Amino acid sequence: MKKLLAKTWFQIIAFGVVIGTGLILLDNQFNFFNAKSNNSGNYNGPVTIEKDKAYFTTASLNQTSVDFGKVKEGDTLSHIFKISNTGNEPLIIYKTSGSCDCVAAVVTKELIPPGKEVDITTYFNTNGRKGPQNKTLELTCNTEPAQLLITLKAAVE
Repeated sequence: MKKLLAKTWFQIIAFGVVIGTGLILLDNQFNFFNAKSNNSGNYNGPVTIEKDKAYFTTASLNQTSVDFGKVKEGDTLSHIFKISNTGNEPLIIYKTSGSCDCVAAVVTKELIPPGKEVDITTYFNTNGRKGPQNKTLELTCNTEPAQLLITLKAAVE
């Protein structure tokens, strides 16, 4: 047993068990790890505002992902998605952000009236990206939740 206690890997594991047990016991008392819900009546999207004073709508994408298949490195791929305002208020797309600088989207800055549909043109630059790629674009809108995700996939050769 003395030899086992002298081994560094055993000391690290034993220390981790002691710390983990301590955190579990403290969590029971102080709730460190429980998610705290925000039922304050506020919307926390691109801006923070009281929900009853905001204009929310609903939106849907005609598709949420596209797989370009096998493509050559250096190609710039594009695909057009359609977003529809399925709610009763105008839809506003505040911003788009990609998971890296190799993806981008072009969207309208205009208000999208209820019942209308507009194009979202997405671009994926494969320069310097070899192998399987899985990139995302996030659209921030006046919807609840505020984000809509688009996924772009390709096998770059």
